[in-house]
Amino acid sequence: MRRQWYVQTAGTALGAVLLAGCGGEQADTAAPLDQAQVRSVLPDAKAMPGWKTAEKPSAGALDSEFMRNGVCPSEGNKGCEGSRFLGSVTFGRADNDALVDLWMVAYEDEQAAVAAYDVLWKDTARKAGKEKAELGAAGEERDALRGAVGPQGAQGITGQIRVGTTILRLDTSARHEDELNRGFVQDIAALFARRAQQAQNGETPTAALADVQS
Repeated sequence: MRRQWYVQTAGTALGAVLLAGCGGEQADTAAPLDQAQVRSVLPDAKAMPGWKTAEKPSAGALDSEFMRNGVCPSEGNKGCEGSRFLGSVTFGRADNDALVDLWMVAYEDEQAAVAAYDVLWKDTARKAGKEKAELGAAGEERDALRGAVGPQGAQGITGQIRVGTTILRLDTSARHEDELNRGFVQDIAALFARRAQQAQNGETPTAALADVQS
């Protein structure tokens, strides 16, 4: 499912709405998402200025063996228990020097997502770089690795984040290693995580890069 920069194109909520303190602000919730909500979490071009869509966003049910084998390749599709929907989108930066592939799995509840997190990351880490990388403070759980990707010396960071009932993954690659040190990976991780949380809060995801960039 990974695409590098040099490849062309590359049921019920867990709780009622809570109010935080006297300010009346809505607290973050961990609610299951339906297919339309998963699709809404995926950022569009307006949310990613300076990037262009390489593969259009899509979302669908994780209801076939073929799809489960792709997402949860462990024996018996371990890690897909309680999974409901898969969403994905790919962006290439306008200068063609970087690519980011985003996908997410929505689970029936937070417990299922928590149980799946380590299983999915163990499989992902076997195929990712060996150097630890940072994703900032996105989500309740996060891991990332960096290293060389592809035959042309490109550098990449692969990350995984859990936000409530969802597990998010980003595969990034850049023509030059210093591109990965400019913070765009952390910014996109923060964007993706915020949009996933907005959806679980019952909101229409509106977060854009400008909202999370430091």
